Amino acid sequence: MSREAGRHRIGGPVVRVEPRRWDLAKQAAACQVDQMEPAWFVMYGVGIRRFVAIAVWNAPSPLRVEAATVEELRDLMREAELGPLAGLDRAWAWVA
Repeated sequence: MSREAGRHRIGGPVVRVEPRRWDLAKQAAACQVDQMEPAWFVMYGVGIRRFVAIAVWNAPSPLRVEAATVEELRDLMREAELGPLAGLDRAWAWVA
């Protein structure tokens, strides 16, 4: 049984494929959060389809959080900033 040559087969015709940009709105949202959060590097991973934030301050160990939405990511960033204090009673008031 013989198969026809396809686009990804040796000997197949060369077809020009236009590059495509994926998830532009989510990439733009990540860029906006990145500008608003100077202590974090924020990006949208097209391959994993998730928002990722990496701490850029001197943390005791590498700090990375990821989420499906920007809102969830920002919540996780706030919790990570509190570190061990995040598990304490939420009645604490923090003043900068």
